[in-house]
Amino acid sequence: MTNATARIETWTPTTHAPRPRHLHVVPDLPAEVPDADWIRGLTQSVVEVLGGQRAASTLVSHVSPVVFQALRTPTSERELRGGRVLSVRTQPLGEDSVEVAAVVGCPQRTRALALRLHRRHGRWRCVCVVVL
Repeated sequence: MTNATARIETWTPTTHAPRPRHLHVVPDLPAEVPDADWIRGLTQSVVEVLGGQRAASTLVSHVSPVVFQALRTPTSERELRGGRVLSVRTQPLGEDSVEVAAVVGCPQRTRALALRLHRRHGRWRCVCVVVL
């Protein structure tokens, strides 16, 4: 018989493992997030403007000039007429930005609406509106 020596292998983990690129740390909500009722009301108002039930001028103090100009121009979003906001979700994008995703129940079908709110000079304004 022969003596066999046992071979010992060791493994040392690296201390700086790269973070997967598809994972991101979600920031905490900013201290001064807009009130949930205010966000819901703003979203409902945007739906009514897009549906032709409300004048865009009622939102002039709550939207950026670019969004206001887009809301003033006639669109083909008449299928939002009679739409009601069913649910609203808020996601912070940073300290001064919040993204809002809303589900809107319309007579023909359910739609999704996305808003981006940005705080500037202590006021929250809608800077982007997308109907999905």
